[in-house]
Amino acid sequence: MDLCKIRNEISKGQSIYNIPLRVTFYARVSTDKDVQLNSLDNQILYFENFINDNRNWIYVKGYIDEGISGTSVKNRTNFLKMINDAEEGRFDLILTKEISRFSRNTVDSIKYTQELLENDVGVLFLSDNINTILPDSELRLTIM
Repeated sequence: MDLCKIRNEISKGQSIYNIPLRVTFYARVSTDKDVQLNSLDNQILYFENFINDNRNWIYVKGYIDEGISGTSVKNRTNFLKMINDAEEGRFDLILTKEISRFSRNTVDSIKYTQELLENDVGVLFLSDNINTILPDSELRLTIM
């Protein structure tokens, strides 16, 4: 993905949903309790349908961490795999429910979204309505 081109398209009024992208998702729950696992199943189904229903997007299998805290990335195996796969150019955009699913640590959130952007990968936090492709996203991440 060419971030400059995408930003230009969005600034002209184009929606991120109308831009051809390879899209994946990141989902996480912090405990393995039944309620949380049901929530994880719902997140996965939602993202798979959401991506596949967009005719402009190509679905890339998602990344899921189950029963792992979001305060640190060191034990989040699939999160780290996602970062490595981004460096290898396997997808253009990551969807996640909200900032707290991505990371509970503001510094980590900013660090990894910057690293992803350096590899031409954006993150769209759906509930928070933050798209890291947009220039104001870092400020908005900090405020949230």
